[in-house]
Amino acid sequence: MGILSPYYHINQAAGITIDIAQDGSYTINCCQVSTDHKQLSIEKKFGVKDDAEGLAKQLGTKVPIALNLSGKGILTKQVAATSGDEQQDMAKIIPNLNVDDFYLQQFASHDQLFVSLVRKTLADHWINLLEQQGFTVLMLSLGPFAASHMLNQLNVYESDVVFNGIQISRDTDLNWTAVGYSPAFQAPFTFKIGAEPIDQQLIMPYAAAFQLVLADKLEPVRAKVDALDTRYGQLIGTKKLKVTGALILGVFFILLLLNFVTLSWLNSENSRLDGQASLSANSSSDMQMLTAQIKAKEALLKDMGWDGGFNKARIIDQLAALLPGEVTLKEIAINPPDINNKDSRGQHFLDRRIKLSGNSQQVIAVNEWIARIKTLKWVKGAGLDSFEFDNDQNTGKFNIVINY
Repeated sequence: MGILSPYYHINQAAGITIDIAQDGSYTINCCQVSTDHKQLSIEKKFGVKDDAEGLAKQLGTKVPIALNLSGKGILTKQVAATSGDEQQDMAKIIPNLNVDDFYLQQFASHDQLFVSLVRKTLADHWINLLEQQGFTVLMLSLGPFAASHMLNQLNVYESDVVFNGIQISRDTDLNWTAVGYSPAFQAPFTFKIGAEPIDQQLIMPYAAAFQLVLADKLEPVRAKVDALDTRYGQLIGTKKLKVTGALILGVFFILLLLNFVTLSWLNSENSRLDGQASLSANSSSDMQMLTAQIKAKEALLKDMGWDGGFNKARIIDQLAALLPGEVTLKEIAINPPDINNKDSRGQHFLDRRIKLSGNSQQVIAVNEWIARIKTLKWVKGAGLDSFEFDNDQNTGKFNIVINY
């Protein structure tokens, strides 16, 4: 779920720097920042003197805190970056040091390693003081090293950076080479982050807040405090759970919406198809009724001897035109009665038939006429049905049947 990672990080934080003087007095500087669509902006910035208990009134307790401690009680040792484990580095700072009594911070820059430590009792005092006011402290940093992530944002064009009693020496590649402390180290000009001016005493609280809101994109310079690390992990886990839950809820809502739209469409289609099926059934029933009526009417027409609209006068003329001189035509019957098929409905007729009756001395002339009749395009068949010679009349009687 890399696409959701922007929603997992902390988008608002406050950096609180506590600078402890040698006499035990302290100065607190605060800077609250927020991120929105890859844009980081400063929302609040202020400083107080010896009034840690009044921070909640000015800052609000809902914003997570990145605490930075400097001054008395913070020890820093610069060693070669090839040092071994933490216990070895700690031993170089304070001989016979009990590592369980201190919080340790390491900052490596090229070949230099800056190891800072603070007694747990001192750091816990300030952490507890903030938490008693309702703040949630998520990160602890020591000294100026948290500024390494944001120095490139300042309008500084030299290798060395000087501000608020701190001098950071860097080589030409901007690697840290040394850190010095003196009240004389004051900024020679007004610093700006982008176009916004920022007082030199607010650089460290800004740096602390900056690395907290971008902790998922850079490696924060922070002391190893198990309780704070656990709290930070729990906060990020809660954010992930909320974002994932919102995503799942959104997906279920979209699926529910799609399901509703799909079911509505299917219901509409089902209603439409039901209407079509009903219309089709009605049409089919009407078609069957019409077919039955047509068949009944065709049967009636057939019984009545209707032959589909043939021009009977023309048929008779064409048959007469082919009549040989030796043949005498006595009778023409188109669609004659079927003498063999009579029932309660009445007389039936022979459909698409012509019966020719007449006399001829010789059957040869009759056959000649039949041959001529067969040449007509509308004739499907023609034949001699009967030929009988009448001795009394000295002529033959014939019947010809034509199918058309």
